[in-house]
Amino acid sequence: MEEVISPLADKKLYGGSMIDYNVRAERMGWLPSAPQLQTNPLQVVRDAQAAGVDPKDYAVKSLKDGSLKMSCTDPDHPDNWPRNMFVWRSNLLGSSGKGHEYFLKHLLGTSHGVQGKDLGRDEAKPTEVVWQEHAPEGKLDLLVTLDFRMSTTCLYSDIVLPTATWYEKNDLNTSDMHPFIHPLSTAVDPAWQSRSDWDIYKGFAQKFSEVCVGHLGVEKELVLTPLMHDSPSELAQPFEVKDWKRGECELVPGKTAPNMQVVERDYPNVYKRFTALGPLMDKVGNGGKGIAWNTQTEVKQLGELSGLVTAAGVTQGMPKIESDIDACEVILQFAPETNGHVAVKAWQALGKQTGLDHTHLAIHREDEKIRFRDVQAQPRKIISSPTWSGIESETVSYNAGYTNVHEMIPWRTLTGRQQFYMDHPWMRAFGEGFSSYRPPVDLKTTAGIQGIKPNGNPEIALNFITPHQKWGIHSTYTDNLLMLTLSRGGPCVWISEDDAKRAGIVDNDWIELFNLNGAIAARAVVSQRVNPGMVMMYHAQEKIVNTPGSEITGARGGIHNSVTRIVLKPTHMIGGYAQFSYGFNYYGTIGTNRDEFVVVRKMNKIDWLDTPVADELVKPVQAQGEVA
Repeated sequence: MEEVISPLADKKLYGGSMIDYNVRAERMGWLPSAPQLQTNPLQVVRDAQAAGVDPKDYAVKSLKDGSLKMSCTDPDHPDNWPRNMFVWRSNLLGSSGKGHEYFLKHLLGTSHGVQGKDLGRDEAKPTEVVWQEHAPEGKLDLLVTLDFRMSTTCLYSDIVLPTATWYEKNDLNTSDMHPFIHPLSTAVDPAWQSRSDWDIYKGFAQKFSEVCVGHLGVEKELVLTPLMHDSPSELAQPFEVKDWKRGECELVPGKTAPNMQVVERDYPNVYKRFTALGPLMDKVGNGGKGIAWNTQTEVKQLGELSGLVTAAGVTQGMPKIESDIDACEVILQFAPETNGHVAVKAWQALGKQTGLDHTHLAIHREDEKIRFRDVQAQPRKIISSPTWSGIESETVSYNAGYTNVHEMIPWRTLTGRQQFYMDHPWMRAFGEGFSSYRPPVDLKTTAGIQGIKPNGNPEIALNFITPHQKWGIHSTYTDNLLMLTLSRGGPCVWISEDDAKRAGIVDNDWIELFNLNGAIAARAVVSQRVNPGMVMMYHAQEKIVNTPGSEITGARGGIHNSVTRIVLKPTHMIGGYAQFSYGFNYYGTIGTNRDEFVVVRKMNKIDWLDTPVADELVKPVQAQGEVA
């Protein structure tokens, strides 16, 4: 960390490695994790009950004396491995996971292209984490993917569940990039064995409720959650950073440590609960961004619209959610963006905090309730909601921060204003009290890699970046025939004319990019539009079409994430400090952008790895000049 902290920071306080900061952040309640505790949280509650102690008090005492450990302190211990992973329409091992080859090696335990060796104890320098001499390979027992196309993640999955695509299911689609609610409507039945996402998860719930009987009943679990944004906990640590593990303060859940709650899990009734509205919408209401409102009227109206559960059991009398359209109606009924009555209540709730009347932003649409059949007939504009800082108006273009300025609603910051100076100790320690230029971090991924497996062609080091997809639709469909025809028919990398000349590369040559993280094999696009010293590969290009083997790894040439690895930023881990407080998909850690360095060279031999490799066929194949 000494390479990235400010020269003014205390080196004794800000040493260690990147993972140490993640551990401190989780321990102080700044970040979530899964799993949270090395001991099964169901067992923690059982042990507490057996000792006659409140589970929360039991956990505090056990964490302090070390008999209960957080999983983040020993991520390589088998008790802390993720065992089952369900991927829903996310190309985790393709376009999303930075460090593709490390995922293959450590998460899946399959063939990979990692070229660097595991770090030793003295090289990694962790201070908060138990060091394992041999990094585990193959932590997952089961990988299940739901998708409508055979993505990279699907290819590595144990089970692939084909899901319905756009015109085979009923669903909703919206974005903060436009003001409309769009429907997905079933024009034809799902093809072959495909099912809608709703039906697949409904099937999971139904089967799980059957098979869990005798193994899991009504259980109680201790759940740890971070100090959340837009909650009282966001000011839990407003002045300085104090770590209970270091004896600097007491362990106080929700203040100096994660919030702790005992949650009841009724496993045999998962299916019944999945297909009905829960009781808390009637008892507690709804809300978001620090405000809440009563929804008893909406619960009653939803029951009249969708019907009530008549079967005896825990959900009897609750509004039904049996079909995908029922699920859409729940969202439309309770969201202020699609229910005018709810929007007015939401603005009233905010007004109680600001002391101002904001209801004029939605009162003219108070009687409007957008139903699924409405958006099927025509996409509908949303209703202005305090969830967003822009408004929907015929006279004002949608823009962020409008309500903060014109409605005098405080910004969600420590000062309530737009804030440019950040005085949190970690921000100052990393030289980020003010916005400033930070040069690329030297991740040392090309050190010692040049010349280890020469092929006779020049090797040059270039800065590798991955702009947003060009020949695809968002991060999907790069393998679509139309998209492939518009580009080079497979993965391609853009390189400047000057660098291409230095490396002896001409347009459309097969080239290889590699570093300690892995390797990529792709076509070269030589262009004057690329600056010398850099090489570009548009992201979300997968290795499932027209990708030969890598001369460096001997495996199928990788994807854009094969030469990257996850690098987290400590200042994204801060919590309990106003705007620096965790919120899902709102504020928290991200994988930093793919700003890497790679070695580039022209490939000498193109091997498609499409020949049989059974023992009796190796010699005949090699006799034909191919790699078996």
